[in-house]
Amino acid sequence: MIKRIILLTAFLFLLFSCGTREDETDNEQYVGVWNWVSTDGGLANVHQTPSNTGVTRTLTLTAESIYTIKENTEVVSEGTYYLAREVTNTDHLEKLFLHFSNQPNLIIESINANDLYLAQDANDGFKYHYSK
Repeated sequence: MIKRIILLTAFLFLLFSCGTREDETDNEQYVGVWNWVSTDGGLANVHQTPSNTGVTRTLTLTAESIYTIKENTEVVSEGTYYLAREVTNTDHLEKLFLHFSNQPNLIIESINANDLYLAQDANDGFKYHYSK
């Protein structure tokens, strides 16, 4: 009888402690206008910024899952986006991706209230830093 109580307790604990990852794919923290800070990497190991390229870039993400990318106030890409967990090609780990309908998908390396770090899913890919 005690074994059954312990097993039931353990089962209930596991059942209720297993959270969902829906909050990871909720776009609330992504919504807003993100200003491009830098691009790093690639085969040539570049370091590009608005000051050394003369380009100002913004990435706008809406709550309705619409994105717009502007360079020097001109729209260069727009469409829809969504967030999804997938296995990367580079390190074969499951990570969160930002999927664009008209742009290559990017790995979300990290996000907080002020900074968004994205990366291409390639060994010699670029990394992008945006800030609000």
